[in-house]
Amino acid sequence: MRKKRGISNQRKNHWGGAFRRRHRGVDETEWIMLEADTGASTHIVKKTGHSRARAWAVRGLAIACLSVSIPYGAQWAHNEIFFENEEFVLKRLDFKSDGILTQANLSEISNVSVGMKLLELDLENIRERISKIPVVQEVVVSREMPDRLNINVKERTPVAWISCPPLGVRPGDMERGFLVDDAGYLFRCLDLTEEIEALPIIENFAMAEPIEGLQMSDKGMLGAIDLVLRSPALSEDGSMDVHLVRVRNEWSLQCRYRSGLQTVFSLYELDRGLLDLQLVLKQAEKMGQHLATVDVSASENIPATFAGPIDPERISAVATPVGMTDYSGGDAPVADEENHLRSILNGG
Repeated sequence: MRKKRGISNQRKNHWGGAFRRRHRGVDETEWIMLEADTGASTHIVKKTGHSRARAWAVRGLAIACLSVSIPYGAQWAHNEIFFENEEFVLKRLDFKSDGILTQANLSEISNVSVGMKLLELDLENIRERISKIPVVQEVVVSREMPDRLNINVKERTPVAWISCPPLGVRPGDMERGFLVDDAGYLFRCLDLTEEIEALPIIENFAMAEPIEGLQMSDKGMLGAIDLVLRSPALSEDGSMDVHLVRVRNEWSLQCRYRSGLQTVFSLYELDRGLLDLQLVLKQAEKMGQHLATVDVSASENIPATFAGPIDPERISAVATPVGMTDYSGGDAPVADEENHLRSILNGG
């Protein structure tokens, strides 16, 4: 339908229309009706709609096929490039350990050998397997393309032997003995070297059954470990290195040093006890005397005894418990000339 205005037809009578007065209020519009075949157009519209629907369906199907095929294709290409490629086969194993574990030990425990596919190795599984060894403290496993596997192991450093006669736990014994590190973790001795054999001994007659790989929580044992670690600072010649620490009871420790000195500490005042012992040692040195016993579990009037020079050769470096005098009420082992210090620190 097209709408035509009568005024526009005045162009046919140009000169007459120029002088003719227009009437704004009169509707001079004429309508021309154009007949159309509505049925045919509807059919065309429907046909066009079906064609578009089929086109979109084909496109959707194509997209779906690509979505499925691309990941599979990528995976196939990845397998062909990496897993099936002979260049990515394990050819070099680099084992590093700061302790006694050898490459043969680590290879057997990790179950890894040359010729395996490098990218199929489960690094976390390898790390967990090696970490289960009680002597192992930390493990780092890494791949180095195209053919190398690195395994770095940090082992626990033993600081003392554990001794418990009632339980049959003996120092210096690879079968019945236990070593302990600075954090209190227990593990077996795998190689009895002279250095390991000469480690200090921590003795406890009332400890729980030791379990390899677990961390001790007993305050007496942990206090004894602390004493072993801190005592060497008392001297520069190694004479104050600990030979044996005995957990006497729930509140005190008895320590025998390489010099032969025997000292009693309060378990809950180790800081103060070590400081007092250092002062007593300096005072005895000024007096030109050698100490036999000191009881720094007392905060005042510290009892001490003098002794003759100690022959370092008499103090065995082998990890064997030695007799220790319980001088809580008995006599202390001294030389012929005995001088009692009732209070070195307080001048008593």
